[in-house]
Amino acid sequence: MSHDLIKELVSDILDIDNIMFSVNSGSGICEVKSESGLPVRVSDKWLTIGNDDKPWHIHLNLENVTTAKFIIEDRQSGMNSYSIRFFDSQGNIIMRANFVKMYDGNGNLISKKYERYDELFTKYGNKEIISFHDE
Repeated sequence: MSHDLIKELVSDILDIDNIMFSVNSGSGICEVKSESGLPVRVSDKWLTIGNDDKPWHIHLNLENVTTAKFIIEDRQSGMNSYSIRFFDSQGNIIMRANFVKMYDGNGNLISKKYERYDELFTKYGNKEIISFHDE
């Protein structure tokens, strides 16, 4: 399993402004806004986003994360939503990185923000799905 690849992707996501992480505990969802300069660490099977001594941090069990998927969804508003979602082996969403504030006040896509999303997509091989298990 490629813990380094997951850590790199999460670190790259954290380099982007206006990210909202949604973490699914199985019984509820926690949403947190990312902050600049958050550390990402891997210890054994755990990836930690943020600092243990700050108001929030995320622990992600890397043994459960099998894939990540770049998703662009059409919304009824006419504006798309952009996210990278992390899945377990049963196809359940474990964590989402939602790219928020992608549109200006007039409903126009902010090209610089879309370019950041697209740069990540390109960096990770122009593939919609990234597998974290060695084939």
